[in-house]
Amino acid sequence: MFLKLRKDRRPARNTHLAPKTHLAPKTQRAPQRKGLLLPLERVRGTAVTILLALAGVGLLAGLALGSLHLYRYATSNPFFATKTVNITGNVRLQRDEVLELTGVHPGDNSLALSIAGMEKSINRSPWIEEVSVKRVLPDRFDIRLRERSPWFWIQHGDRLYYADELGRPIAPVESVNFVSLPALEIQAGAEELLPNMKKYVASLKGNTIPVDYAAISWIRLSPGRGVEVYVESRDIHLAVAPDDWNGNLHRLGVVLGDLARRNELPLVREVRAADGSVWVMRKS
Repeated sequence: MFLKLRKDRRPARNTHLAPKTHLAPKTQRAPQRKGLLLPLERVRGTAVTILLALAGVGLLAGLALGSLHLYRYATSNPFFATKTVNITGNVRLQRDEVLELTGVHPGDNSLALSIAGMEKSINRSPWIEEVSVKRVLPDRFDIRLRERSPWFWIQHGDRLYYADELGRPIAPVESVNFVSLPALEIQAGAEELLPNMKKYVASLKGNTIPVDYAAISWIRLSPGRGVEVYVESRDIHLAVAPDDWNGNLHRLGVVLGDLARRNELPLVREVRAADGSVWVMRKS
């Protein structure tokens, strides 16, 4: 019996279908490996970046080289030769001493000198509190100083030193630029009085007591007696307790004035003001 096929060549209902098979195409492209080839645009961009970087490096090198040549030219040009050095604020130090510290000489190229080096060199002097150096082109330096002010003599080691208002040693007392000052002695336990020394000295220099500060030979800080001074011209010893300093000093001044009016001051060895009272000790 023959099976009858339809005109559209579709199998009849009772026709058994063979399994479908997939035929490979005649030609297949090999899979492309990623990352082996760069797109043309990326290659061009990378090249441009490298060229720009090289150009920048070359430009910087050229600028550095040009700056070096310019610096060498300027630091050897006589147009910048130092002619003037102005120094202000020096009281203790002489002009020649400051110039020696700076190391500046007439004719030195002003651009070749280091401002920081000059300031560091000047600061080596124990008398310098603060220094400022300014270069004024083409040929001038302005040096402004603030010196430490000596208030006392103080024993430091085996030598006598100038000391500031807080009793800190500055420099040894020498015959050069000699200044006569009262000697300062600080007894153990009296260090707490040092921060008020400016106030004590200002009061002693005032008109509260009839004593010339220049006549004071020494000042002693004592934990028990306060501020003691010795007036050599009158051979008299004064002591003022730091508690109620102004009141005690005022009472001391009143008593000294009264003794002077009665011509009894030469007979007095010591006057002490403390606790609202004044004690007078006569010479034996």
